[in-house]
Amino acid sequence: MDEQKSNLRGIYRFTSIARPIDPAFLTNRALLIVLPAVMLLSAGLASITDIGIAPLSAAFSGALAAFAAWALTRELAPDYNDAAFVALVLAWIANVAFEARMVLGLFVALLLARLLNRSTGLPMRPLDTLGVFGFCTWAAFSTQQPLILLIASLAFALDATLERPLRRHYLAAAVCLSVFLWMLFDRTWVLADDLAARDWGLVGLFFGGIVLVTVTSANPISYCDTSPDRLDRARVNAGLIVGFLVAVQALLTNGRSAWLETPIWVSFFAVLLSFAIRFRRLR
Repeated sequence: MDEQKSNLRGIYRFTSIARPIDPAFLTNRALLIVLPAVMLLSAGLASITDIGIAPLSAAFSGALAAFAAWALTRELAPDYNDAAFVALVLAWIANVAFEARMVLGLFVALLLARLLNRSTGLPMRPLDTLGVFGFCTWAAFSTQQPLILLIASLAFALDATLERPLRRHYLAAAVCLSVFLWMLFDRTWVLADDLAARDWGLVGLFFGGIVLVTVTSANPISYCDTSPDRLDRARVNAGLIVGFLVAVQALLTNGRSAWLETPIWVSFFAVLLSFAIRFRRLR
């Protein structure tokens, strides 16, 4: 591992969780072309329609939602390049049509999925662990969604038990759980009470699709960023499930409005759509 660290370049010399957008890869070059177009479209629509947001703010909001959905989908399903761009388009549409501008949950899911799937090829350094814990804690308090910390605790615990475990993450899991319990006892927090049977039915459909993906998916063909090793199947599946739990907890906390206030669900829709298309072609 020390030899691997000595051969690292760029940002990977300092962190194991950040991933630069390397234009050497076709998908990244496409993203760098698409995002400016998204900004221009968002600003143009804000200029000619009454959507209650200034053109500059609309450009930033649209691009951020689109990028967050793209980046999250890349972590949820590393082999499905097409799914990431489907999510990008759908997130931008949701941002414009339904004002889906809350992207904090997407970045929480992204970090936890990356923690588990190790798409960079590196276990987290101590400062990375502290950064993920701090970000999840801030997100939990900012959104008043304490379940984020419970899911973060699960993610750290899984990272300490899966292939090439990082044992100190048992401690990180315990700290996340402690802060979660403190939030529960320190303030009033109740589950949403406006979820109907059709909401739970839709959650069930998503869950069933994700279980099908994890059960039937082959070993990943995607490589780690910093090594010639392929991603681990169990870790990728764990990242997908934990990311899904982040989306579900928003529903449990914020209720039905969570379907549209954040574009996180479009990432899972894009993953399942891409899986269904590939599955049909193989038959």
